[in-house]
Amino acid sequence: MSPTSPIPVLRGSGGAVLRAEGDALVLTRGDTETWIPFRAVRRVRAEGGTAAVELTAPTGAEPAVHRVDGVSGAAVAVFADMVNAALPARGGEEAGEEAADGAALVGVRPAAGPPPESPAARKTRVFRIWLGSVVLLGVVLTAAVWLVAPASVALPLLVVVPFGAALTTAGHLGLKVVHREWYLPRKGITVEAVRRDGTTDRFGATGNYVYTDLHGQSRVMYAQRRAEAIRIAYHPRNPGTAAVCQTLPRLIGGAVAFAAILLAGLAVDGAAAGLVFYAFRGEYG
Repeated sequence: MSPTSPIPVLRGSGGAVLRAEGDALVLTRGDTETWIPFRAVRRVRAEGGTAAVELTAPTGAEPAVHRVDGVSGAAVAVFADMVNAALPARGGEEAGEEAADGAALVGVRPAAGPPPESPAARKTRVFRIWLGSVVLLGVVLTAAVWLVAPASVALPLLVVVPFGAALTTAGHLGLKVVHREWYLPRKGITVEAVRRDGTTDRFGATGNYVYTDLHGQSRVMYAQRRAEAIRIAYHPRNPGTAAVCQTLPRLIGGAVAFAAILLAGLAVDGAAAGLVFYAFRGEYG
């Protein structure tokens, strides 16, 4: 069977999942997977909303059965018919040969966890959480102040709160970038990165750069540069963390600019907090 097998996937009660994978059935329960090769299966029985995978067994022995309950009866019937049709022919059993013990062919392994989150997906998730939190905070504060003060006092919070949060966050993140650009060239490993593919804007100032770490793995970083090759530094224990090597004046300029943005954001945040404080004190009533 290919990964696109037409055999349906059965999802039962308790989070159990039964699916066909290659030449085997895979039963997932919790954090374990039971791998049942087709040659160990005598048949799959449809018992209403239950799929019963009956294993082969020697004559006179009770066959082991793996059950998945709480499934659609129609899905179980289709699953059973398709799996039974895919099972290998058992000519030996018809000739009176002893059937193999299917239970001895079954394997158990830890269930595969979800794939690791990519850096881009993580950044997107964090941004959505941040944006939702800021919007919710602005709406809640606006509604709360509107209860004790005029609308002319409450409504500006819908703008002031997100604006202050954006400035504060931008300043904080910018200072983190400046710190990385100062720290890595001094404590990390410096290499040359070469420009790759055509990811440039209309000013030709951006692009992807490729560098190779000590383990021989090629890595890509994004930099606003026009040069075909630039010097970058990466963290020795985390080669995926890299920064462009900057001149000292550029580092100082970046630190001053982002510190000013951070202070401006804190000032706006303080103004919003003061407005809320005095509103609840009844100063605008």
